[in-house]
Amino acid sequence: MSAAPARRDWGVGVLPSRRFLALLAAAALLFPLSSAAAIAVDALLIVLFAADAMLAPRALRVERRAPRRVSLGAEGEVALAVHNTGTRGVRLQITDDLPAILVRVGGDVREMAVGAGREERVAYRFRADRRGDAEIGDVHLRVAGPLGLAWRQRRVPKADGIRVQPGVAELRRYRLLGLHNRLRDAGFRAVRQRGEGGSFESLREYVRGDDPRTMDWKASARRGQMIVRQFQVERRQNVMIAIDAGRLMTQKIGGQERLDYALTAALLLADVAGLHGDLVGLLVFSDRVTHYLPPSRASLSRMADALGEVHAKMVEPNYPAAFTYLAHQLRRRSLLVMFTDIIDARASSALVAHLGRAAERHLPIAVAIRNPELEAAAALDAADEADVFRRAAAEELLQARAAALASMQRTGVLVADTRPTDAVPAVVNRYLDVKRRGLL
Repeated sequence: MSAAPARRDWGVGVLPSRRFLALLAAAALLFPLSSAAAIAVDALLIVLFAADAMLAPRALRVERRAPRRVSLGAEGEVALAVHNTGTRGVRLQITDDLPAILVRVGGDVREMAVGAGREERVAYRFRADRRGDAEIGDVHLRVAGPLGLAWRQRRVPKADGIRVQPGVAELRRYRLLGLHNRLRDAGFRAVRQRGEGGSFESLREYVRGDDPRTMDWKASARRGQMIVRQFQVERRQNVMIAIDAGRLMTQKIGGQERLDYALTAALLLADVAGLHGDLVGLLVFSDRVTHYLPPSRASLSRMADALGEVHAKMVEPNYPAAFTYLAHQLRRRSLLVMFTDIIDARASSALVAHLGRAAERHLPIAVAIRNPELEAAAALDAADEADVFRRAAAEELLQARAAALASMQRTGVLVADTRPTDAVPAVVNRYLDVKRRGLL
């Protein structure tokens, strides 16, 4: 999905400057005194205007530097450089076509003066408002003539692609804060099994049945008793991230789609799982499967690119198709993390049934992203009859949702019922708990 740049109306042509308009206004004052003199002055101004437009410098070269990727909600910077290869200095205004998924911070137009044979740069900042692929389009120039009477307009064709990705800024922030180190300090480490092979872990006393090949003779001599080496075996496990991109995930919460919160949490989960040595895969579906990455060593750039292409659709999610596809692709027992939402047992019966069947082979976690507006409606102080009905309806929906989640848990599905803003810690902590307890 590509967002076209918003085209400006500068076009190509000539515009009068404020100085020219002021001189025309002054010439109009001559009409009461002498209409012939006023007409002559107007004619002279028009000739000077045309000459000024023709003499406006054209020996200009424009370059632009823009980021290729930016995180949703983050700011970025675009730098515009103008090279004046002519023999006269130039005064100009510059802007460019920004796509709809980006919002310019500050004014649209920058003014600059560039000396003969020199280069000058200007920059502006933007904020990424929506995910997706887009292009920053043409650069537009208004170049002042040497007399300051006319602006000559021109368009410089440009097309710089940019992708707005989910979760990248959050990932950097967590890393800068040392989140992973704090998680390790709190005791959440990758689960390891003692055994043969792998890397050395520790020494211990010999017990009957130990493999003689693990004997450490130097340590035994020092301690005066039989000592063996212990090794740790890496258990590289599959983590399959499944994302529902159907109708329920299009709902806006705090200016972002519910899907955006899921994608951010998914990227952070992929990062943490990669740090713990697990293989991470991705499945995205709506009424059909749209993206699939088999489990592999986590490549965050690859994962972020894939997530950046995901868009929720106003369709019902096809759970049978998604789980059938997954059953053919994923043979090894895996941790299946499903980002979705639950309405009630009836509306979500297909999801509940398929997650329950998936629990026979895999360990599923249902990440149910709540609707804060629904919760607020259920806690509403009823001021009139309409409020009473709204509150009762919201309470009924929340109760039905809770019953559906409880039904999932009875079939062996782990549940992370989370508010959108808490999705990242909720998902990561669930994953770490699975690793700590060796549930997979």
